[in-house]
This record gives sequence, structure tokens and C-alpha cells, in this order.
Amino acid sequence: MTVCIVAVCGVMLLQSLWVKNYYHVNEERFEKEINLAFEDAIKTEFRLRCDTIEQLVTGFLMDTSQIYITSRWHDTAKTYVYTISNRTRVNDKHTFSIKNYKQPILSQQDSSKKTVALHYAQSLREEDLDNHYVFYRTQNLGEYIGKKAEEYSFDTARLRPVYQKALAAYGIKEPFTFYLRDQDSTTNKSSFSDSLTKLYPVITKSFPTYKVEPGKNFVRAMFRSPVNYLLGKMTGMVIASAVLLGIVAFALFYLLRIIKREKKLSAIKNDFISNISHELKTPIATVHAAVDAMEGFGALDNPARTKRYLDISRNELQRLSDMVNKILNLSLYERQDFELKPELVNIVTIVDEITGSHLLSGSKKIHFNFTNDAGTDTIKADKLHLYNMLNNLIDNAVKYSGDEVTINIYFFREKDHFVIAVQDNGIGISRNDLPFIFDRFYRVPSGNIHKVKGYGLGLSYVKLIMEKHGGWCTAESKTGNGSTFKLAFLV
Repeated sequence: MTVCIVAVCGVMLLQSLWVKNYYHVNEERFEKEINLAFEDAIKTEFRLRCDTIEQLVTGFLMDTSQIYITSRWHDTAKTYVYTISNRTRVNDKHTFSIKNYKQPILSQQDSSKKTVALHYAQSLREEDLDNHYVFYRTQNLGEYIGKKAEEYSFDTARLRPVYQKALAAYGIKEPFTFYLRDQDSTTNKSSFSDSLTKLYPVITKSFPTYKVEPGKNFVRAMFRSPVNYLLGKMTGMVIASAVLLGIVAFALFYLLRIIKREKKLSAIKNDFISNISHELKTPIATVHAAVDAMEGFGALDNPARTKRYLDISRNELQRLSDMVNKILNLSLYERQDFELKPELVNIVTIVDEITGSHLLSGSKKIHFNFTNDAGTDTIKADKLHLYNMLNNLIDNAVKYSGDEVTINIYFFREKDHFVIAVQDNGIGISRNDLPFIFDRFYRVPSGNIHKVKGYGLGLSYVKLIMEKHGGWCTAESKTGNGSTFKLAFLV
């Protein structure tokens, strides 16, 4: 038993350590995923800003009140050369050609002009914006680009929804806040104050914002303890672990219960063997003594003495036969292969027969009190087994009482049952023993010697027969205050 408990405790300890390690693994996984999501969000937010500025520049180039785009054929290069001119400052011009595109601009509204505008806006993005620069250009286009680049510079308000979406892709919905400062390390080798890490134990690596503004050159995302995320990731594992531990604990409890039951059965068996051995030895020894007396002391020459010894031997052999039959009959009953023969039985007549036989025995001074409040004298039951059950209960009441016995027998109705109650003023049964008295071979412990002889079979027989009748039996008792047994038959 001790080995089992130690083994289960070891399994529970290992399971706890494994869950703890799994928690730390998920912590590391969380930090890795928020960094990956943050890097994706920074890139996505920057790309969205560039897309916006590119579209605005394209629209500005298509605005004929601001920009005029023309084309001319270049004989040497064998391609069209496009010129972007400022409407307000005609001397501000920019000339270029487009590889593999040789279409003239015939009007300021044709599709060729839009293609040229798109190409020029894209080249501005690739040369300037994608490299986080805005070069000076002579046209008012340059002023426009600079203005829009400043207007759409890095902003945490635009980064937040992008980062939330990136986190959602990893199944993370934890709240966060941004941390901006002048100087930082993109290799994540920066130090933070204890007060900050206490509030935000998880901080992402740093990224430059390319924003020319004090205190906003680098950005990080900070998270409070991600307990909800970690528990969400571990829910299935924790439940599985709890179920496993529950199964192990139940198995241990069941095993200990079986061991306890087997131990109790072993004690009952030993007690039964001790009692039955004594009971079997007594008639055998008596018969043996009678035979020796007849052989060794000349009893055969004395007919009266011979008859007395033979009567003693016959009675003891009958007693031995009754004991064997009782054990064999109980074995037969427990195999459940016998049938009852129910009939209408006058229960009052049976009670009179049993009480009369006990009064004639004269072993003790017995007082019987009988009351019938059931409104009938007859019930449907197997007459033989009913007689045996009542005889067992009354016999026990006599055996487990003092020299003067008072037994109350009364009938009454309880819902759809006819109840027979047998109450005595005997020694009673302790609360600890009461749940087991209907078990086969069980006898209330009283050391190695039982003052009242028996085999622990009578009450188990009563329970078996009552179950066969479809009824029930109960016992109520307190040590020193007698006992009450009830048999309930369906009516």
C-alpha cells in the first residue's frame, strides 16, 4: 500500500513538473511570436504608408492644374522621352524615359499619361520612400512629396490595428502598449528599469521609426504577464493532466478499497473457520467419547446406558448434519438457482408457532408482545422461507439478550409495503458494525472467542430471501439499547 501511495505521489510530482516546464515553453513561444508579429506589423505599416503616398503622388501628377506631362520622340535612343513640367514654374522640369514603353502622350487625359504618372510615382517610392528618404526636387512635386511624407510619418495610432491583426494570426489577443524613446538597441541588448519590467515583464525587440522627433526614434511593444494566453494554450493539457491524475487517484482509492475489503473478508473468513471448526469439533468429540465409553467401560452390557450414549451420539450427529445442511443451503441460495413458491400465508399463525416453540425451549425467560396495525393477517410469500427468516430474527433476539428477554413483534403498512418489525432489548450493535451485519459470514467482533455461537449466515440469508421477494430489510440498533429488524413485502 505504501509503495502504491509513493508511486502515485511520484507520478503526480512528475506531472506537476511537466506542466510547469510546459508553461515555461509557452512563455518562450509567446515572446517569440509577439516579436515575429511586431516585425511583420512594422513592415506592413511602413508599406501601407508608402502605398498611400504613392497613390497621392500619382493623383498629384494627374492634376493638370499642377503638373503638365508631355512626350517627344528621341531619334538616337529610339524611344519616347517624357517631361514633367511645373504649371506655375515652367522652368522646373524633369525628363526621363521608360524602358520597354514607347507610347506618346496625345492629351492630358489619355491612358499613356496615367501609365507615365504611375511609373514616375513608383520610381519615387523605390528611390526615396522605400529607403526612408525624401530627396529635394525642383518641382513643387518635391514640396508635395515632403509634405505628405511628414504627414504620413510613423504613428503608433496607425501601427496599433496592424499589430493587433498580426498578433491575431498567432492566436494572441493580449493587451499591449507602445514604448518610444530616443536611443535604443535593435539587437535587443537594452536595459529597463525594475519598475517598468515589473509592470511589463514581456517587451519586444526595438525597431527604428525614422521619425525626426525627440523621444520617438525607436519603438517597442510591451505586454503585461500573459497569463490568459498561456492558460488558453495549456487548457487542453491541464485538463488532460487533471483527468489522468484523477484516474490515477481513483485507481489508488479503488485499489485501497479492494485491499481493505479483502482484508476484512480474510478476517471474516478466519473468524468463520475458527467458529465452524469449534462447532464441528464439539459433536464429533461427543460422539467419539460416547463410542469410547461403550467400548471401554462396558456400556454395551448395560442396555440403558447404551441407549443413553446412542441417543447422545444421534443428537450430536443430527446437530452436525444441520450445520452442514445450513452451509450447503446458503451456498445453493447464493447461486440464485432456486425458486420461491409464493402463496397467501397467515403471518399471525407463523408468528404464533415460532414464539410458542421459543417459549417451550425454556432456555431464558422470554416475554413476547405482538401488535398488528397492518389491517390484514395475510401476505403473499414463500411460507418455508418466511418461517425461517422470522425464526432467525427471533432466535438472534433471544441469543443476544440477557437472562430476561422482551421481544416486540408488530406489523404495519408503509406505502405499498407490509412491514414486519422485530424489536428486542438485547446488547445491540455498534454503529461501526451495523452496515456489515447482512454480509455473509460477518459476526460482530468480540475477540477470538464468541460467547454466542453462530456462523454469520442467518442475516445474509434473510437479506437474500427478501431480495428474492422483491422487498427489503433493514436494521436499527445502538450498543446497549437493543435492535430492531424490519422485513418489508410488496402488497
